[in-house]
Amino acid sequence: MKYPTEITSEFYMIEDMVLPISVHLPKVKTRRSEIAIIATHSGEYIMNFSPVRELAKQGFVTAGMPLGRRSYKENMLAIDKYVRFMRSYPGIKKVILFGHSQGGCFTSSYQYLAENGTGRFAATNRIVPFPEFPDLMPADGLMLIDANHGIMDFLGIDPSVKDFRSGMERIPELDPFNPDNGYAPGATHYDREFVRRFNIAKVKYYKEILAWCQQRKEDMRLGKGNFIDNDVLVLAGSGQNHAFNKLYIQDNTLLGHTRSERPLLHPDGSVTNEIIYTCRERNDPIRSQYYSGAWVTTIDAFLDGELQFDGEFNFNECDLWGLDQNFNRLSTRANVRGIHVPLLCQGNQGNHEFVNIDLTYDEAASEDKTIIMVEGSGHGFEEMTNYEKFPGQFANPAAYFAAYAAGWLTKPGRFLDDIE
Repeated sequence: MKYPTEITSEFYMIEDMVLPISVHLPKVKTRRSEIAIIATHSGEYIMNFSPVRELAKQGFVTAGMPLGRRSYKENMLAIDKYVRFMRSYPGIKKVILFGHSQGGCFTSSYQYLAENGTGRFAATNRIVPFPEFPDLMPADGLMLIDANHGIMDFLGIDPSVKDFRSGMERIPELDPFNPDNGYAPGATHYDREFVRRFNIAKVKYYKEILAWCQQRKEDMRLGKGNFIDNDVLVLAGSGQNHAFNKLYIQDNTLLGHTRSERPLLHPDGSVTNEIIYTCRERNDPIRSQYYSGAWVTTIDAFLDGELQFDGEFNFNECDLWGLDQNFNRLSTRANVRGIHVPLLCQGNQGNHEFVNIDLTYDEAASEDKTIIMVEGSGHGFEEMTNYEKFPGQFANPAAYFAAYAAGWLTKPGRFLDDIE
């Protein structure tokens, strides 16, 4: 059988028409078609995500499942439904979870719970108690695809905003846009002492917002709120997604390289071992004076996503520390300590999440773990043309990653015997 091959696609709604899933199938079935790969993220793009389709072209059955904006518990239960759906799909013998970006945080949390139960989380003191779960069906393997730190909401918070309810007043000493702090359009470089001060202030600011939300929740209980159950929360300057993260998207030397040599996949399929440096471009978040730069959430959601810290939070060129990883249910670094199925940790050179992949791999307990970084690939597997030495050098990163992943998936005995 030659790959890539032609594919076809199907669409289903499961669980009372609430959970959509797209299934991509090779037109010619082989032993590879006995392996289903379920890709997840909150965004609907995952249903037609380029590496999901490219893996189908490599002969596997793939599925894209958007989690949407559900609660943590709802997301865990949704993944369970998807896993059970694909296990019952005709011809499927093994099910692998593929978590992209935030999806990697959710799939690692799911697999951890499926293998270990809730004990680690239930024993913690939380504002919102950790939910109970029925038995979740574990996957046979896990692929963490450019999975992030599991604290991206927090990393978007801007402590230089004087009052989170208004973006108009800023604190110059903490302002990432202040040239005195190292800001320069397209060439920002922050002094590491400024980074430290900013992150110390960020934790303090976060805790103040958390306390404010707790008080608002108590006001609701006493009938003094705008509503009796929940309320909107707008945090100026703290917009979400990677374009709003603070400091390291402006200064790409921060979270900019691996701590040690790692395998780097090149477009021709060759692999070299080297310290890997990012090829992402610098970017500026939208400023706090604009509504589009705000994070719009709810009191309940903010409290439910509570974080704790076990030291002075900070990050540098290749590490991030001070967060209580064990407390954080979306920490890939903590979750992989309890995951024992085969694990593939994949990072993209054209972003910053590959640093989390570097850190996560070292924490993994699985006896069958693999790490690979993809040269010239952006976070969404877009071609990093700014880094190319000639046009088309990094054309279709999803395709050369899928060809590599096919080798990982078909290693005899990993998931199936007698497979090519």
